[in-house]
Amino acid sequence: MIYKKLVATAFAFAVSTVAAAADFKAGEDYILTGAKGTDANAKVQVTEFFGYWCPHCNNFEPILEKWVEEKSETVEFSRVPVAFSTRGQNQLLAQKAYYVGKQLKAEKTVDATMFDFYHKYGRLGGSFKDIDKIKNDPLACTNEINALIDQAEKQSADANRPFNVAAAQKYLTDNVCATDDRGWALLKLGKEARGTIRNEETLEKIFKIAGVNTDNFSKRLDSFSMKSALKTAGAKSESLGIDSVPTIIVNNKYRVTSSKGFDHMLEVVEYLIKKENTENKK
Repeated sequence: MIYKKLVATAFAFAVSTVAAAADFKAGEDYILTGAKGTDANAKVQVTEFFGYWCPHCNNFEPILEKWVEEKSETVEFSRVPVAFSTRGQNQLLAQKAYYVGKQLKAEKTVDATMFDFYHKYGRLGGSFKDIDKIKNDPLACTNEINALIDQAEKQSADANRPFNVAAAQKYLTDNVCATDDRGWALLKLGKEARGTIRNEETLEKIFKIAGVNTDNFSKRLDSFSMKSALKTAGAKSESLGIDSVPTIIVNNKYRVTSSKGFDHMLEVVEYLIKKENTENKK
């Protein structure tokens, strides 16, 4: 009797899993791009369109990195940086940063440092009056952090929002008072640059902090290969209908956004990968 129940439960679970996968629908969970698919004999192509400046991309990064590592044997993964805004150079220079990192085979280092500049140290730097002082005086650093937490706690109470004092204390201590030389340098640059990249000099400083070779940096940013890469990225983004990031394209044929959450996004991507593998075997 117990065996029959286990079999019935397993069968019900299997059916529900298949049904859940079958529930993914074009127009709701993914969009047909209308583009021609990639080579049927190759691995399924998965491409992330992203921006270092995008907070959602930053939050997605560790989840995606783990997923890509798990799928490396069966999926061909690539990335395309995008720039939506034409105001200032911030998004354009972030695009260029990716391609310079790729040229120098330092993608992971550049990825980590750019995301940290925009979403951690660049945001925190402006909160402190004197970065050098708090770097060299642990007590001063602690006092400034406590003052920031008191202020944030009061603002949260006034707005009737929850505020986790312990979590804020740990985050600021780990990323400011207890940070390393790289972190201090990014904090200082973040304060100077007000958390954004307005010019090539700021971008070059980020690369130097990352320990990446900056020889001929300006030439790399304005090279023919850079212009070609940006043109190709723009054409791909337009042809595939990229209007938000992060967005994932599967085999050029399907567009999946994070509008329903990162977990749902990757579930749909995996469903489409299986769909492509099944269709390519026919």
